[in-house]
Amino acid sequence: MTENLIFQLRRGNKLTACVSFKIRYSDFQTYTKQKSIPYSASDEAILPIVMELYKSLYQRRLLVRLVGVKFSNLVNGGHQVNLFDDNDKMLNLYQAMDKMREKHGDRAVIRAAGMGAKTIHRSNPFDGEPPPLLANRRS
Repeated sequence: MTENLIFQLRRGNKLTACVSFKIRYSDFQTYTKQKSIPYSASDEAILPIVMELYKSLYQRRLLVRLVGVKFSNLVNGGHQVNLFDDNDKMLNLYQAMDKMREKHGDRAVIRAAGMGAKTIHRSNPFDGEPPPLLANRRS
């Protein structure tokens, strides 16, 4: 889920500075946590933050009803290379993965950890267009 959102950030030429994670348990108690980060649209920067927020909120004794990830403080712009942290191999890898996703669909290339996840819809939430109205929802 997060990997797909990060791809949509890059496709929409956006950067995020705040990552939020929400979890709702079977008793309808909802917990949300967020963390500010330097502006980024990089998998390597955002995925560990999401996992950290998840681990801080998840309680194993309850069933989970909802899990959500939200990016806020969005700005226009592409990924700025960090001289000390980014390397050419990773940047080239993500550019190649993004090209394959653009050509063959967002599920063409995924990380092994995300193989069981399903895509909800193909629209980009960061392009300014309203979300599609699903057939089972009334307007």
